[in-house]
Amino acid sequence: MLPSADQAALVEGSVSSALASVFKGKFCDLVLHNRSAVSFKRDSVLYDLGNSTRTFFFIQHGFVKVGTLTGEGREVIYDVRKDGDVVGELAACEAPRRDRAVALEDTNAIPVPFSEIIDALERSGMTAKLVDVLCDSLLEAYEQINVLTYRDVLDRLIAVLRGLATKIGRNAGDVVEIPTYLTQEDISQMVAARRERVSTALNLLRRRGVVQYS
Repeated sequence: MLPSADQAALVEGSVSSALASVFKGKFCDLVLHNRSAVSFKRDSVLYDLGNSTRTFFFIQHGFVKVGTLTGEGREVIYDVRKDGDVVGELAACEAPRRDRAVALEDTNAIPVPFSEIIDALERSGMTAKLVDVLCDSLLEAYEQINVLTYRDVLDRLIAVLRGLATKIGRNAGDVVEIPTYLTQEDISQMVAARRERVSTALNLLRRRGVVQYS
């Protein structure tokens, strides 16, 4: 069982991922017309804990990590997003923000105020569709919580790596390559475990020929 702070972070992270899946595809087409992207250098903060501005960021190019800090000051990473994804979606729930987004590499993203997103959805008559998609996504999110909360570190690590491979991976011969630089500390913040335990689990998977890394 995870500590309560980690459980709360995983719940928030799963809800964040579910909301992000809602504001993609057709929803992006509605709100991005004639808008310009903003450039963020590697390690730049798109938004931080405590920000009160309710703005979404639609990624056009690059990779962004989304997460929070626990009460003990430890970082937990919810997800890694790429071009075509959105970050800042928890602004739909409340302000000030309880999450943060940081560019993993040079990134371009289009900021859109949440109020303008809602206006666009209402004009298009897609608000009801939004609710349907949101409910389906939240069911999937809470299934993810069960996996990450009750499994051991190795199983959680495998789930995180599979998720990264599915979301941002690209085929490279016989393997799927994760094309952005992630440290073992980054991965441990996704698994919600100490880096030493994640390092041991990664070494085990490498010896079994499941993963390759340097």
